[in-house]
Amino acid sequence: MLVNKKIREELYELFLLIKLQDRNASPSLDKQVKIEQIIGYLELVHAEIRKISKKRKIILIDSGAGNCYLSYLLYYYYTKIDDRAIEIHCIDNNEKLMQKNTQLAKKMGFDTMYFHANDINDFYFDGKVDMVYSLHACDTATDKTMYLGVRLGAKFIFSVACCQKTLSIKSKSLKSVIRHKSFREKTLMMIADSLRALLLEQSGYKVDIFDFVSSRYTDKNTMLRAVKSTPKKDIDFAQEYEKISTEFKMRPYLEELLLKAV
Repeated sequence: MLVNKKIREELYELFLLIKLQDRNASPSLDKQVKIEQIIGYLELVHAEIRKISKKRKIILIDSGAGNCYLSYLLYYYYTKIDDRAIEIHCIDNNEKLMQKNTQLAKKMGFDTMYFHANDINDFYFDGKVDMVYSLHACDTATDKTMYLGVRLGAKFIFSVACCQKTLSIKSKSLKSVIRHKSFREKTLMMIADSLRALLLEQSGYKVDIFDFVSSRYTDKNTMLRAVKSTPKKDIDFAQEYEKISTEFKMRPYLEELLLKAV
């Protein structure tokens, strides 16, 4: 386990500063759940980052960053515990939130943490990017995150989706299944991320999809992890994509973004 009891105690001060804990009380259930999520995410990020030489600075991009809890944890861990040079760029279109995060990062001395108040599609970075990631990016922000990773040539793309407001699912063969709201939402998420995986595989990434934390912490716990490499072509990715998207009448926004780039 990467974050043991000793490290958790060390992280206590960080969680106080970013308002995930209160010195005079136990964290609320919502905040405790968020702590477990970002720690679980850190474990997976580190499994890849540890393979990169400490002789160079790592560049990470948080897409649809919101309160930036995960990025604060990553920055603290790599600068204070793992002793590694790091630069993190957080993107969110909420200008007030990005201004607030800029002030908080300055207060904590997180000097190579930068906050950008703009749309994900409008973000550009001139240089090598190691990882683009998002945690519960809403709706098309999930697709924008993945496209940003492809566009910048990131070695790793990590995404845990949230809502899927612009997507719907239709299927004659599964009509009796998806008429139930709970099953419809779960099936929609499964098909959407499966289609995104096929698009990323066509773009030169090896993709895994799995639960990154227990469902007791969140039911939105599905991680899509893409690693830039030559995936084994056991299937025809393009053909399979067309078959599934046609069957379920679904085309994620990622497809449109990738087509525009061609």
